[in-house]
Amino acid sequence: MSDTTQQLALGGQKIVEDLRVLLKDSEEMLRLAANVPGESVDALRDRLGTHVETLQSTLGDAQRTMQRRYREATVGTEHYVRHNPWRSLALAAGTGFLLGVLVAR
Repeated sequence: MSDTTQQLALGGQKIVEDLRVLLKDSEEMLRLAANVPGESVDALRDRLGTHVETLQSTLGDAQRTMQRRYREATVGTEHYVRHNPWRSLALAAGTGFLLGVLVAR
């Protein structure tokens, strides 16, 4: 597994973990909201707000990372095509032929 794949897997695990914590706290807040007055509900709302901010930050970081990697892949692909035009053309033609065969079935 490459470093990039491992980083994506760890990032996905972190997002899932954050979502689970958010869900757990939300359920707890809803359960206690009916039975407990004021201060406890406020404390839960604060915790929930903190989790939401953390989740938003994590999602924003993941989005920026994916955009950066997309740009890198685009530049790498463009570089390969410019330096290997005949291979790129053959690969595109072969891929088009295979897709045509599959669609024709």
